[in-house]
Amino acid sequence: MADTFRSLIVRSARAYASRIYLIDPDSDMTMTYGELRNHCQKFGQMMWQAGFTQSTRVGFMLDNGYWTSVIFFGAIYCGHVIVPLNVVASRRNLLFALQNAAVEVVFVSERYRSLLDSLLDESDRDIQVVDVDMSGGFEMPVINPGLDDYRIRRITHESVAMILHTSGTVGLPKGAVLKHSNLIAGGDNVKKAHWLSLDDIAYCVLPLYHINGQVVTAIAPIVSASRVVMPRKFSVSNYWVHIDRYKCTWVSLVPTMAKYLLDHVRQGKNEGQFKSRLASLKFARSASSAMPSGMQADFEETFGIPIVETMGLTETAAPILSNPMPSGIRRPGSVGRPCGTEVKIIDHDQKTLGNYETGEIVVRGDNVFSEYYNAPYENLKSFTFDGWFKTGDLGYRDQDGFYFVTGRIKELIIKGGENISPREIDDVLYHHQSVREAGAFGLPDSTYGQIVAVGVVLKEDATCTEKELIEYCRNELGDFRCPSRIFFTDDLPKGPSGKIQRLEFAKTISENLEKYSVD
Repeated sequence: MADTFRSLIVRSARAYASRIYLIDPDSDMTMTYGELRNHCQKFGQMMWQAGFTQSTRVGFMLDNGYWTSVIFFGAIYCGHVIVPLNVVASRRNLLFALQNAAVEVVFVSERYRSLLDSLLDESDRDIQVVDVDMSGGFEMPVINPGLDDYRIRRITHESVAMILHTSGTVGLPKGAVLKHSNLIAGGDNVKKAHWLSLDDIAYCVLPLYHINGQVVTAIAPIVSASRVVMPRKFSVSNYWVHIDRYKCTWVSLVPTMAKYLLDHVRQGKNEGQFKSRLASLKFARSASSAMPSGMQADFEETFGIPIVETMGLTETAAPILSNPMPSGIRRPGSVGRPCGTEVKIIDHDQKTLGNYETGEIVVRGDNVFSEYYNAPYENLKSFTFDGWFKTGDLGYRDQDGFYFVTGRIKELIIKGGENISPREIDDVLYHHQSVREAGAFGLPDSTYGQIVAVGVVLKEDATCTEKELIEYCRNELGDFRCPSRIFFTDDLPKGPSGKIQRLEFAKTISENLEKYSVD
């Protein structure tokens, strides 16, 4: 696509000036497409008056909402480069993102101001800070009082729009460079995969510092000239209330959120109330991590909403695969078929594999990023010799073209020379009545090289011992794949999208193994 965000927003504002684009239920504010364009233009003027010119690197530490959207789109519209800062990342990763992307100004709410201040104390960069009132907006210092010399920067579809850093659970994060064309192509893929139209209303609870929240539920509505409801954070108690109040037609969630919603019903906290609030919903979209097939069936039966499972990455501006819409045949356990992209499976020698052969999933298309910022070695490793992006995910394709993810290459458990998929272990444990969350990983072992271990979060008021869960797994998986250790915890580390970071938990366990004993 040859569009830029400027041309896309201007065109939408001309055609649908009074049409509502965004609803912020926390501040009770709405933004039309005409207002979105005006905010973007004013943002550029404010940046110029504050002394920022050319392609300034603009960071933000904000929850979702009206003014976060203004800053996000305003920066890109005016030719600056947005650098979203993941507020739940480690201090090390946040500081690296600030330094690596050479951020010049950060927009921050009161909620995260002390965190930012502590990072700036460690930074060797001179970074300007702009305080944002999530309900009232923001003001910037005026250095250039007039606008006579202001000229909005010329941009093309090849201009850089965003540098978005990965989670960095193994080593430092990597900054994916995404152009205007990548992000708009990602939004267009969502529109086509989910048949979005003018009448659709998305419910966006995934954060705008994550690719899913940005592309799927903020950019795709602009591409389709539809509407988005954007609360500041995910709330179990407000979830169905908002959907009912604003008549949302589709939602985007991750398996962790689905789990919380199911548990809320099982605890009897809103049983019998949500069903009357779902009349407008056509489907729920799941991404960011694989949803266990049992959880998908449970969610659909409990809420009566079909789940469309998908797959996307930061580097691909979100979706690369999607199951068909509910009128088509969805395949449980599969992340779907290619949507707007080319996808295939390759082996270690980059040879294309056939149906049911497991290898690495690779992708190419207009939505795929061009490089990691300031990381030439990573760029060499991340693409095949003929330009396909190597996702790092293992999987296979069936005879009907549906793709299945079996795990991450870095997360693969290698026991006695045999490969074991962590997801295979997770799926078994998710069927246990006492387990809320599970994340399998490899634990070093002098005999096998690695043994299977699992971090487990039990459901509220549930009781279960390590021996009981191991015996349960042995019956389901056999002796070889059965976990040797179960580590109970109150919470498993997660990324901004809710994906369990099993390698981070594995590192914690390995460093503190002496504290754990078998019961």
